[in-house]
Amino acid sequence: MFTESEIKNVSLEKSPESVNFCAVWPAAKKGLELLKEIVKNSVLKGVIGTVIGLGDGFCPSK
Repeated sequence: MFTESEIKNVSLEKSPESVNFCAVWPAAKKGLELLKEIVKNSVLKGVIGTVIGLGDGFCPSK
């Protein structure tokens, strides 16, 4: 769980005092993919898919 100060310091840039979004994205993506499999609502599945797409856009795999 992140603290409030960590949430305020989220960054797409590497910085020792901030949480790097791309560093945590693989774990977050895995969780979202699992959630998408569990959810029955097609609209919510679409929203989760959009979030995954946005995350992949910010942090493309190597």
